[in-house]
Amino acid sequence: LKRVVLIGDHNQLPPVVKNRAFSTYSRYDQSMFARLVRLGVPSIELNKQGRARPDIARLYSWRYDDLGDLDHVTTMEKFKRANTGLARTFQLINVEDFEGRGESTPTAYFYQNVGEAEYAVALFQYMVLLGYPPKNISILTTYNGQKDLILDILSQRCGEGTGPLAGVEPGAVST
Repeated sequence: LKRVVLIGDHNQLPPVVKNRAFSTYSRYDQSMFARLVRLGVPSIELNKQGRARPDIARLYSWRYDDLGDLDHVTTMEKFKRANTGLARTFQLINVEDFEGRGESTPTAYFYQNVGEAEYAVALFQYMVLLGYPPKNISILTTYNGQKDLILDILSQRCGEGTGPLAGVEPGAVST
């Protein structure tokens, strides 16, 4: 073996370790990539992003040293266009408890929030009705439990035989 190339992001969320002793004393609460960087293995960190509008990238740029933008995110038309039907490029929305329920944990490390999931699905439906191609819409969440809940609600609201949006699915529902 002459060379190993690892591609990843050591600044993203660490793994979930359910055993507190392993997490605390063995440092299993960090990814292998993060461990290698921490131990000083030579690495190259990219300093330009090309997937988000600059104002969205500023939300997470604090996690990276000198993160800038590739030229196309400031020059390409699709990054300049307004989001039809939405007041801003991004909006942070506080979703109050839904029908008296807030965040729940049906099993350990499986976080869900029905109000947030319902809101995300309703926003997806709204965007589709405005004319956004469903394949261009992604629903992102930080927890697998929330992803599963969103998929369940999507099947209830957009599944076969449910109405005008029956069979319509977003391009991705992911963590």
